[in-house]
Amino acid sequence: MEYTKPTFSIKDHALVEVASALHCYSRDMQSYYKITQGHLVGQLDEVTDEAALSALKADLQIINQKMEYFHLLNNDASMVDLLIHSPIMMEDLNISKK
Repeated sequence: MEYTKPTFSIKDHALVEVASALHCYSRDMQSYYKITQGHLVGQLDEVTDEAALSALKADLQIINQKMEYFHLLNNDASMVDLLIHSPIMMEDLNISKK
């Protein structure tokens, strides 16, 4: 049986670039939803209509869930980014230090 070392194959993108981009993106999305959450929380005291208040609370629940997901993704992408930049991984992936 013959076997070869796998290669990363997203056209025109290196593994280290993809990992770093995913980390930045997930961090930025987490911040975006945190700001959005703040805006929605600020509206809670202003809304008097029960239907509007209920809709606002539903929106807030969705935003909280997205924020939680991007928090997890950010943490995991951070770990991947950190590991890829470790000396042993950079050597194995043939990544030069810049």
